[in-house]
Amino acid sequence: MKLYMTEMSGNSFKVRVLASILGLDYESIRIDWENNEHKSDSFLKLNPRGQVPVMEIEDRVLWDSTAHLVYIARRYGGETWLPSDPLQMAEIIQWMAFAQNEVQFGLQWARGVTVYGRRPESFEGYLTDGRLALNILEDQLVKTGDWLALGRATLADIACYPYVKRSGEGDLPTTYYPEVEAWLSRCESLAGWIEMDPKV
Repeated sequence: MKLYMTEMSGNSFKVRVLASILGLDYESIRIDWENNEHKSDSFLKLNPRGQVPVMEIEDRVLWDSTAHLVYIARRYGGETWLPSDPLQMAEIIQWMAFAQNEVQFGLQWARGVTVYGRRPESFEGYLTDGRLALNILEDQLVKTGDWLALGRATLADIACYPYVKRSGEGDLPTTYYPEVEAWLSRCESLAGWIEMDPKV
């Protein structure tokens, strides 16, 4: 298993942290993001979207962290991280979709404005979507307790973590979301959890 990644990528982090928790060995190939290697012809043959992470598994190439998490969880994680029961699986998948919608288009993209100067004309919209994401997370954790789904740590938590953790850098601090802050700490206390690069 090969993982093309950068330390700067929150989506790469999701895959790296699950692999670490499960004690998986894999070949890590760092993409030179700063020099636009992810837009090179050779990389675009792996992922036409020009994004990390990308995984090579056996004779297949998969791009998108959601696909990677699903593969690793079902291949190596038993029933813990993504159970095969249809209803339980659906409960987790809805939070993985949330991570690729409200979290990304709100929290991640707001940070893209403040840290990288991307699309500043859309900042207010990102802030609105980001507040919605934090409110939904806070309300869910009030209802469910420690974790987002099934009463235990699952892919739901790993998928949502990275850009919630960095949301304060996009002018969306978690200060007023005590359940979210406690949840972030619980994630970080899981056995095998790794520290996220501050540049994510």
